[in-house]
Amino acid sequence: MPSLMPGKAGTKEAYAIAVIGKDLRIAVPPGAMLHYRLQPDAAVLLMTTHRGEGGFALLPQARAAATVFAKYIDRIAAPEVVHRFQDKAYALTKLQGGRICMTGAMLQAFHLGVGDRLLVVKSTTVALSYTPVEIWRVKFAERGLREAVENMAKLEVF
Repeated sequence: MPSLMPGKAGTKEAYAIAVIGKDLRIAVPPGAMLHYRLQPDAAVLLMTTHRGEGGFALLPQARAAATVFAKYIDRIAAPEVVHRFQDKAYALTKLQGGRICMTGAMLQAFHLGVGDRLLVVKSTTVALSYTPVEIWRVKFAERGLREAVENMAKLEVF
């Protein structure tokens, strides 16, 4: 998994860029599957990362159930239905062949659309982040991190 700015402490480690397909599926890059020990058909929790920003965090449901997110998982009545807790969107879904299965309502809740390009980033030890490339491009440019912007263009696209 490449760092977007090798040698600079604290920079994001990115797996790839994932494109939201017409079938509403989003790839989980092989490196992320391995790092987060995800099975190709694993149950996952998706949740808002930053209010008002597009994208989501992905947590394996079994691992999320052992964290502070357990209280939300227990309140989610049905899979693939968006629930809101404390002004954040949450949804349970399953991977199918290593791809995240979304619905139109889930895309809307996470401010995303078909064709969006998402930077797949190691977020925490339990969460994987999917954020629109353009959001990262702006953030990096504002901080003068041109090398990170250039390195995003070199990532594999799924």
